[in-house]
Amino acid sequence: MPPLTDTDAVVAAWLATNPTEAEPGSYPRLLYNINLPPVLVHTAEEEKNMGANWRPVIFPGQSELVTLEPASDSLAATAETANFHVATAETWTAVSDPAAPWLSVVSPTSPQTGDGDVTYAVEANTGPERMGGITVNDQMFTVTQAAGV
Repeated sequence: MPPLTDTDAVVAAWLATNPTEAEPGSYPRLLYNINLPPVLVHTAEEEKNMGANWRPVIFPGQSELVTLEPASDSLAATAETANFHVATAETWTAVSDPAAPWLSVVSPTSPQTGDGDVTYAVEANTGPERMGGITVNDQMFTVTQAAGV
C-alpha cells in the first residue's frame, strides 16, 4: 500500500478525513467522519428464540457482554446466602468488593464460561445499613444489607 498524503480523503474504511484549505496565517482544518457498522438490536424474546445461535457482536476495545439477573439485591441484617444469574457467552469471574469484608463469593471461585449462577454470603449486620458489590467482568452486582438492631 502506498503511503498516504495530506490530500488523501480516506484513511480506513470506517474513518474518512476531509482536509480543508487553510486561510493565510492559519492551520488547515481536518474533519473526520466515523462510519461504524450498524448494531443489531434484538428484543429479549428474539434473543431467547435464537438460543445458542445468538452471540453478541463485540467491537475492538469493547468489554465482553455480561448481564446480571437481577442487578442488585436487598437483604435483611441477618447472616444469609443468596444468588444471582450471570448470562453471557464469555468467560467471567466473580470478585467481591475488598472494601466490604462482610460480603463474599461462595461459588464459583474460579473463572467460568457461559451462563451460570453466583452464590454469595453476607455476615450479620449489627451497624447501619451497608452496601457492597460483586464485580463480574465489567458489571457490578450491588448488595444492600439492612441495618442491624
